[in-house]
Amino acid sequence: MLIVPIFHGGYHVITKLVLNDGVNQVVYCVYRDLIALSILAPLAYFHDKQRRPPITKDLLISFFFVGLFGVVGNQLLFVIGLSFTNPSYASALEPTVPVFTFLFSVIMGIEKVSLLRYEGVAKVVGTIICVSGAILMVLYHGPAVIGNSETGMQHQHVSQNETGLFTYGLKYIGLDQFSLGVICIVGHCLSLGAYLAIQAQVLKKYPTSIFILLWSCIDGDNNNVCV
Repeated sequence: MLIVPIFHGGYHVITKLVLNDGVNQVVYCVYRDLIALSILAPLAYFHDKQRRPPITKDLLISFFFVGLFGVVGNQLLFVIGLSFTNPSYASALEPTVPVFTFLFSVIMGIEKVSLLRYEGVAKVVGTIICVSGAILMVLYHGPAVIGNSETGMQHQHVSQNETGLFTYGLKYIGLDQFSLGVICIVGHCLSLGAYLAIQAQVLKKYPTSIFILLWSCIDGDNNNVCV
């Protein structure tokens, strides 16, 4: 678990460099998922071959939502948001993921909250504070303390054709480029929270983690191609 944040931070920086070179966000996601598929497919076949339960219709629907939130909503919104902001700002919003995961877990009935207990009140207050901070970061972009506020934005090569109707529509209602990026990153955190909550339930029914990741990449890649 200590190694994951290190790789995740490096991924932020490398992705930003790739996007600054003019690579289309959707194309980047598709190629990345294809590379993941080539690695996960043999691992899933040999590691989970003997303990894979039968796949039912309900499981296929669950796999679809895992891929939708875990690959499309999570990764694509992150890449679009990163192209409009910077790695430091994107990383600053990542701590909201456990809060959104907690919210989805409560909605899905996975976790219970009692306002009559101190820990329940602490969870609710912490959730409100964290969500309020995320909203503040979306609505308020203060002056630069060190350096130029435009630094990191001048090298972006993002066009309407690259981001599609979704981002163009948000720009049309008056959002600037930076606010659009922050909204996409918050959407990424929401999707990641939903993905973790749904995946926890799927693993109880289908305890083959690598095979579930494989199906997530397949469904997500298909959705990305459609986008």
